[in-house]
Amino acid sequence: MLDHMEVYQRAVWLLEMERVLPQIKEGMANLELDVEYSFFVLPDLEYRFHMYTRLKTFLGELDDYALEGDGEDPADRSGSLADDFTDIYFELSRGLDLLDADPPDLVSALTLWHTGHVLHWGQHVCDAGRRLGKLRLLGLLG
Repeated sequence: MLDHMEVYQRAVWLLEMERVLPQIKEGMANLELDVEYSFFVLPDLEYRFHMYTRLKTFLGELDDYALEGDGEDPADRSGSLADDFTDIYFELSRGLDLLDADPPDLVSALTLWHTGHVLHWGQHVCDAGRRLGKLRLLGLLG
C-alpha cells in the first residue's frame, strides 16, 4: 500500500491503514522468541527519506500530530504519520527480504521483527493507530 499510495484517495488509504495496524500489532504480540536484542543498521537511508517525503506530501495536513509531552503550539508537534509508516514499512520489508532470500532466513527475519518491534517500531504502530482513530472520530477519514 505504501509503494502505490498515490493510486488511493487519501481517506480510503488511511482507513485501510487503520484496519491493517491492529493486525500487525496482534501478530507481533503473538510472536514469542527467546532472543538477545540487537540493533540493526538502517539500510537505504536515501530510499527511506524518499518514502518519508512521499508520505508527508500524500498525507498533507493530516500528517503531523502531538505526542505526549508536546506543547500546545502546532510547531511543537513531534508525531508524524509519515515517520510512523516509513519505519513500519522498512522494518517489515527488511524481514520479508530475509524470507525471500535463497535459502530463506526465517530465524533472522523473526529476530529482526521482534527486536525492532520491542526497541522501536512497535511504538510507531501504537502512535499511528491512535492518530488514525482520532482522525476517524473527527470525520476526516470519510
